[in-house]
Amino acid sequence: CMLSLSFMDGYRTGVFTWNKKTASIPTLVKIRNDILYLGDITIERPTLYEKEVTTDLKTLSLLRILYSTPKDIAARFTKANLEFLSHKADACPLYITKYRALTREFLSHLPYFDIFFLFCPEERRFLQTVFEIRKKYPQSLLYTEAEPEEIPVYLNAGVDLFNYTEENTEALQNFFRTPTKEYLEKECNSTVRTKRLLRLLYREFSKENEQYTAFKRRKELYISNDSLYRPEVEQFRRKIRERYHPPSRVIVLLPCSARKPYSQSHSHRLFKTAIPKNAHITELILTSPLGVVPRELEDYANYDIPVTGHWSHEEIMEAASLLQSVIEKVDNPVVYAHVPREYVKICEAIPFDVTYTVIDNPLSEKSLKNLSSYLQPVDKKPFLGQKMRAVSQFLFNEDIFPENIRIKGKRTKTIQSNKILAHYETDLILTSAGANLLQNYTVQIDFDLKGDVFCPGVISADPCIRPGEQVVIKRDHAVGTGRAVIPGFLMTELRGMAVKVKKRFTDAGEN
Repeated sequence: CMLSLSFMDGYRTGVFTWNKKTASIPTLVKIRNDILYLGDITIERPTLYEKEVTTDLKTLSLLRILYSTPKDIAARFTKANLEFLSHKADACPLYITKYRALTREFLSHLPYFDIFFLFCPEERRFLQTVFEIRKKYPQSLLYTEAEPEEIPVYLNAGVDLFNYTEENTEALQNFFRTPTKEYLEKECNSTVRTKRLLRLLYREFSKENEQYTAFKRRKELYISNDSLYRPEVEQFRRKIRERYHPPSRVIVLLPCSARKPYSQSHSHRLFKTAIPKNAHITELILTSPLGVVPRELEDYANYDIPVTGHWSHEEIMEAASLLQSVIEKVDNPVVYAHVPREYVKICEAIPFDVTYTVIDNPLSEKSLKNLSSYLQPVDKKPFLGQKMRAVSQFLFNEDIFPENIRIKGKRTKTIQSNKILAHYETDLILTSAGANLLQNYTVQIDFDLKGDVFCPGVISADPCIRPGEQVVIKRDHAVGTGRAVIPGFLMTELRGMAVKVKKRFTDAGEN
C-alpha cells in the first residue's frame, strides 16, 4: 500500500493506494454484507469471524470487547487478542475498554496495520488512542463509526474513514465546502458529545493536535469561546512566549482595532502621531483570542472578532499571562497603558507597576498629548531593522540577519548586508544568501532539486516545521525555499509531497 498525505486546516487529506487501486481520503466506507468498500478497494468487515469472502485487505479477527465488559472477562479477551496479533492481516479492529492498564498493554504490543478500526464510546480515551496511533503509525488509516455532527471534530483529530450513510455524506460534503475552525466550532455546539470532544481536543490534546496544524495567512474568524484554545491560537501564543524579545524596556500597551493590520486603522494612526518618530519602545497590542500582538508582528495577526467591549474571565487571564511572560524578559520595565476601561483588568492582573495615560478615551486630544509627554525622553532607534529581526525570530526561531543591515524600498522592503538577504511586503521571503544563513526550519535532501520535494528524498527535517510554514531546502547548501505540506517530523516517515517548492537556487542565481 501507499499513503500520500497533506494537512489542510488540521485534517489529513490524500490518496490511499492498494495494488494500483486508489481511494481519496477522508471518505466514507460503504458496508455490504461482510465487505467494506473504500472506493474500489475491498476490506473484510472487522467483526467477521468466519472468513468466506474474498477482499483486497484482510482484517484481523479479534474478540470483541465492549467498553463496559467486566474486568476479568476483558483481561482474558485482551490476553487472547494479544496472541492473535501475530496472525497475518492488513487491518485491525481496536476495542478500547475502560481499563487503562489493559489498553496500554494491548497498544504497546500493537504492530503496524494499514487500517485500524477504532471502537470506543468514551471521548477522552478515544482521542488518546487516535493520537497514539497517529504518532506510532502515521501511515495507517483510522476508521470509526460516526454520527453526522461528529465528523468535523473527528476529522480534525485525524480520523480518515467513516461509515457511509446519506446523512454522513451530506455532513462530509458540507465540511469540504467550509473546512474551517469556525465551522467546526459551530457544528460542535449541536450536541453534548461533540462539545465535549472539541473541548478535549482543544485543551487536553492541544500539544498533540497543534503539531499537525497548518500555518495560515488568510483571515481567521474567532466567533466562539472555543476560539481561545484553537491550535493555531495556542501556536501563536507559544511563539510569542518563546521567541519574541522586547526591544526596549519602555513598553506601551495599546488596544486592538477592527481593521488589520492595526497600523492601517484610524485609531492606530492617531496613536502613531502621539508616539515620537523612531522612539525606541516596545508596542504591544492587547487582543482576544491571541492575547498579545507585538507591533513588529502585526502582519501575522489577520483575524476578525465580534467586538462588544466585554472580556470574559478566561480571555483576561490568557492575555494577562502572555503579557506577563513578555514583560518579564526585560529588566526594570516601564509600562504605559494607553487602553480603554475594558482593558484595565488585564493590566491589573500583571505584577508590574502600570502608568495609565488615558484621560477620558484613548483617541481624545488630551489622552494623545499625555501619552506623547511620557514618551518624549525615550531614546531613538529605527523601527524597520527591529521589525525584520523580530519577524525572523518569530518565523524561524533565530535572527538570521548580521549586525549591520540596510533596508530599502517602500511597499516591498529589501533587506541586505553585502548581499540581498530577503524581501518583505507582508511576509519575509528569503533569497539564496539569506537561506544559507538559516540553521532552523531546514529540509535536507539527497537529490538535485528540479521540482517539488517528496518524502523519499528527505534525509532529515526540522521537527519544529508545521504545514504551511516557509522552509529552506538544503543539499550541503541552500538549493531552494518552499512551503511545508506536512509536519517536519513526518517528512522521513511518509510518502508523497513534503515541500511545495516556491523558489529554486542555482549557481547562476535564483529561479
